[in-house]
Amino acid sequence: MKAIVTGGAGFIGSQLAKRLLKEGWKVFIFDNLSSGYFHNIPKGAVFKWLDLRDQDAFTLLPKEQIDVVFHLASHVGQELSFENPVFDLEVNAMTTMKLLKWSLEKKVKQFIFTSSMNIYGNATEFPVIEDTKVQPPSPYAVGKIASEYLCQIYQGLGVNTTSLRLFNVYGPGQDLQNMKQGMVSIYLAYLLKKEPILVRGSQERFRDFVFVEDVVDAFYRCVDERAYGRVYNVATGRKTYVKELLKMLASEFTSAPDAYPIIFDEPTLCDQFGIYGDASRLQKELGWKPSVSLEEGIRHMVCWAKSMLREKEYV
Repeated sequence: MKAIVTGGAGFIGSQLAKRLLKEGWKVFIFDNLSSGYFHNIPKGAVFKWLDLRDQDAFTLLPKEQIDVVFHLASHVGQELSFENPVFDLEVNAMTTMKLLKWSLEKKVKQFIFTSSMNIYGNATEFPVIEDTKVQPPSPYAVGKIASEYLCQIYQGLGVNTTSLRLFNVYGPGQDLQNMKQGMVSIYLAYLLKKEPILVRGSQERFRDFVFVEDVVDAFYRCVDERAYGRVYNVATGRKTYVKELLKMLASEFTSAPDAYPIIFDEPTLCDQFGIYGDASRLQKELGWKPSVSLEEGIRHMVCWAKSMLREKEYV
């Protein structure tokens, strides 16, 4: 099997590429390294620097027959999408359309798109299911739902598509230098620096945190005819308050986690107050279920981060 992984130098994409290589796939990684890192690219993958917005980018894609395109490349973050909404939509929607068109022309068997929980906006009923009304609150979320609709269109034209709505992904390998994306990694970065944790918004907010290995497993399981034309939540169904997460993280650094200094500030623009998801569809149709609890996942991530700190690679 041969796959393209766009965004394969990023947090999730690089770990998906590792899984595919382990399973015996030939993997082509395309990334412009705007948020990914060269050191994330796994040995054995074929890497090419590529910006899918470039007019000639698609002439540089493999001439070999590709079985699956995993499209993870994106401009990530709701707040960031307001800074340059035109750029955000170009990256998150237009490149999806171009890649779908290429996949149709090259007879790619399956196109797996990375969507987001952000499309649900401020939902009022929980846990959210795939049929919950979408209320995209930002250009980023609009780009994601537009891409899902494009996948539906190309499904009708002959490209088998699958969309995965990821909830809060965390785990080893997450970028600890990016202080605008990734709730777990942001709070952890403050702890590693022994600084007060800056929390933008209420500690009563809630989220659904999914360990990166479980997310990779969801992608892999979707390489299946039963996933053609389907949309799936990738969530644990566990509602975790920000205050619970803060205590869990601080407990890995101090015996008095409740006393660790926290500074509260205004919430980020269009931040969802709370969300958690139902992944029953993914479980029933493809047998996926999260295998790593939040407590176990946090321990793994903190252990990894401390080792990176000792090597002075990340913080």
